[in-house]
Amino acid sequence: MLIKRVIAAVLCLCVATACLSGCNDKESSSAQTTTTTSSVDGIEPVVEQEYEYSFPSFLENKDAISLFNNLIYTSFDARASASAVTEQPFENYECEYSFLDGSYYSYKSDNKRGLLDSEGNVILSAGYSEIVMIRPDAFLLTTEAGEEKYAFVGENGIVTTEGDGKNNWFTLAEPLKISQTSDNEASTVSYYLEAANGKVVYDKYWDVLEPVSLDTTGVASYSAYLGDSYYYIVFDKYYNYKIYEGSYAVVEVFVDGKYGSCYVLNIDDFHEISSMIDSFGNISGSRPSPTSEDTDYVKFTFGNTASNKSSVTVSADGFVYTESIDSEDGIYKKYFAIVDKMCFSDIVNWINTELSKEYVHKQ
Repeated sequence: MLIKRVIAAVLCLCVATACLSGCNDKESSSAQTTTTTSSVDGIEPVVEQEYEYSFPSFLENKDAISLFNNLIYTSFDARASASAVTEQPFENYECEYSFLDGSYYSYKSDNKRGLLDSEGNVILSAGYSEIVMIRPDAFLLTTEAGEEKYAFVGENGIVTTEGDGKNNWFTLAEPLKISQTSDNEASTVSYYLEAANGKVVYDKYWDVLEPVSLDTTGVASYSAYLGDSYYYIVFDKYYNYKIYEGSYAVVEVFVDGKYGSCYVLNIDDFHEISSMIDSFGNISGSRPSPTSEDTDYVKFTFGNTASNKSSVTVSADGFVYTESIDSEDGIYKKYFAIVDKMCFSDIVNWINTELSKEYVHKQ
């Protein structure tokens, strides 16, 4: 499981070995400066290396930081599905909107609206004040009295206002349910979502599927794993859904007196930062512990539930503090290590140049 790999990576911080290539590659960090002290009795001055880094500017735009930045798929976009008619396609009807690239048209007659198919045939007589497509297979009809009804697109393409259980399943009061299927040969279980009447609402099978509470306007939200990849599935009131790549880690940055936070929302970025942390190794020699509350730091919190969280905090001084909960025995563990200061600057610069790409296009 993904979180076990993360914990295994962060535990490597406490192995007393020489620094591996990740932070010992002197070309991996930004430009460096040095400070020296005066020579005493012919003894060479102490050279203290300093590594350049700066607070990631994209973190200052808090409105661009969202758990839902990485949208993978949208099953239906009502705005994109409808377009105003600029050239009338049929002689006998005044069309207002085209739906699904001309598959359907709303037309106006005596200030009332109806529906035509792609050939101009009437499939709903004009009798409504408004017609809006709400799903690829359904329309919302509003009468002059303000009453709302539905029109359903059947498997044969015929539009009807009569629900038959197959088409109007999204109007049912019962919530979605998680069902499972087994592969006896592979000894695996997969999970999927279906409506109360048994209709599969999303024909995707997941290794792990759980309801989750998210700060969205959706009527139902789920978290799902497929291999190492993590996703959120969010349904609107008509059970159209959006798929977002989920959060693999929360990132907190305190640099130059500024604080900001964001998420790792891409599996490739997660693998990259995990490998970077995994490459850290303890260095020999003693070093004073940082005592100032103003010391720069970066903190990564991995895991999505209280029972599998782990965190790694790296300070500008090169001190590393790791906390984790063993997923098997529930024991809370803490680890300390000292790494090359270059590791901190490399992390901050990685956040600034690589992780920022998940967010800068939103600004």
